[in-house]
Amino acid sequence: MNYIIFEPTNIERFYPFSLTRPLGEMRVFGGTIKEIWEKILNQKVSYLTRSYLSHLYPTKWESDNILIPTLYFTEFIDFINEPDLIKKKLKKISIKSTECNLEEIQKKWSSVVKDSNLIFNDLTDLIYKLKNNNYFLSKKSTIDCSKSPLLNDDDGPIIIEDDVTIMEGAMIRGPVQICKGSVIKMGAKIYGPTVIGPYCKIGGEVSRCIFFGFSNKAHEGFLGDSIIGEWCNIGAGTSNSNLKNNYDNVKMWDYSENCFKDTGKQFLGMYMGDHTKCSINSSINTGSTIGVSCNIFGSGFPRNYISSFSWGGAAGFKQYNIENAIKTAKIVMKRRDIEMSQEYELMFRKVFDMTQIYRI
Repeated sequence: MNYIIFEPTNIERFYPFSLTRPLGEMRVFGGTIKEIWEKILNQKVSYLTRSYLSHLYPTKWESDNILIPTLYFTEFIDFINEPDLIKKKLKKISIKSTECNLEEIQKKWSSVVKDSNLIFNDLTDLIYKLKNNNYFLSKKSTIDCSKSPLLNDDDGPIIIEDDVTIMEGAMIRGPVQICKGSVIKMGAKIYGPTVIGPYCKIGGEVSRCIFFGFSNKAHEGFLGDSIIGEWCNIGAGTSNSNLKNNYDNVKMWDYSENCFKDTGKQFLGMYMGDHTKCSINSSINTGSTIGVSCNIFGSGFPRNYISSFSWGGAAGFKQYNIENAIKTAKIVMKRRDIEMSQEYELMFRKVFDMTQIYRI
């Protein structure tokens, strides 16, 4: 059986992160959502995604396909160690199909099972559901903290993947997952639940955060209750607020409704889309949403919602020239020995065009 995961209809709920990737590339404790599906099913899966992403993430069609919503794995967490039972349930409720488009599948599924009401704010909560589930964790990479005063796994495991460097004096309190090739700088303080994706550099104080990968917060400063995309850089001394002074619930920008909405959460920091940078000593306010490929600098607090491809700070923003944005992105990726592919550049330009409506 060939399994294909597809996205919900209202994908804007997951912007800015789903602008540049399928929903299954979102990272939670235990891996990306796609990787979790592959562990559940014990086989590779592919995506049925939006057309401008399909060249980067092609669909693998076979004669016998089962298409399932990306987020539907949340239904199976309670019996995750019974893959045969899960496959049996999926076979009963899933749409079987030969090649077809995303809109057709979404329409068919709406009559089979209700679309998940999960919003991106809730993905951080999935860490709690997955953090102690050995089904997803490699036992050989789980660190025994009993003899280290600087590592504490009382509240959850500390997972260290291959080629991770933890420098002197770093303090880590689980649950924390540090993915392949990442570097934890000297004296860093990391509180769980936190997921640090592959090839990140992390310093200063980090609490309850998700880093997708290839991003740097290498210096002092506090980052809390935040989600950071790929290829981001957070300047030295930058800090964000994750709690309002009046202790009220945090409001955050909702792309699907083009307004700020109450998240129901008291602690919430910022969302930062791929390829965004902020200068030294930047101050980011509670509940800030920052789009793809932004450049933030200057004193004071910039506004709480910054549209993609914006350049500026508290004094105001202008549109980031797309050619300059691509040039910088290529340089940043080359530093990690990754060449920007033609398909990636076309996606990048498409996102620039798509997000023009938010910059008007």
